Amino acid sequence: MHEYQRLVDGVQRLVDGVQRLVNGVQRLVDGVQRLVDGDKRLINGDKRLIHEYLRLVNKKFSMGIVNC
Repeated sequence: MHEYQRLVDGVQRLVDGVQRLVNGVQRLVDGVQRLVDGDKRLINGDKRLIHEYLRLVNKKFSMGIVNC
């Protein structure tokens, strides 16, 4: 019976270890998702800056101001 309890304890430790591994992988996936979301926000911010710059350049040209 003692050996059976050791086996049960070992399996429980294995299950606990696998659960910690799963939790760690989930945190990694969440971190990568935040990184991707951050990159998307940066890209969208760059697009807005470029759009605003082109709008201002176009406005200057339409006003006859050539030197930007």
